[in-house]
Amino acid sequence: MRRQHLMFFVIFALIILVASGCVFAVALGWTVPLTQMDNFLAVTGNRLGVAVGSACLILLSFWALISASRRPREHEVVIRESGLGRIEIAASALENLIRRAAREVRDVREVKPVMHLDQDGLVVLLHMNVNPDANLPEVSQNVQEIIQEHLEKKAGVHVSQVQVLIQSVAADLRSRVD
Repeated sequence: MRRQHLMFFVIFALIILVASGCVFAVALGWTVPLTQMDNFLAVTGNRLGVAVGSACLILLSFWALISASRRPREHEVVIRESGLGRIEIAASALENLIRRAAREVRDVREVKPVMHLDQDGLVVLLHMNVNPDANLPEVSQNVQEIIQEHLEKKAGVHVSQVQVLIQSVAADLRSRVD
């Protein structure tokens, strides 16, 4: 969720909390909120302000419902555009290609790719778990080369960088057949 949405939902929740608290207090017999609200709404300008504020809250409520019901759009990478149309590949498809390519390197246990586009092409950040007896620089170099080669040959995506972050060095739990 984006920060703007989060901030909106926090403010909206606080407004609902205050309004619910007042309604709860009135339901228990405390009449001060009703008296104060009646005095406040006796002034014409205050009624207009409350009406405008309420209309804004109604619109924001509809926006929140619509925004919450939408599925997030999957990120796509445009490979090329031609006279026949545009060729795109979903980020999830690229992630699957990356995982498959990384499995070709012997000591790699797990890869979690994060991708974004910059002006030079696709930037891939790999969060990797490797075996403890692995030569880390060699494994990292091999993974970088294989990932770049796979994405450029199989998906037609220009890869500008492949960054490697080794998050864990732990024993392989499953046996490998070489």
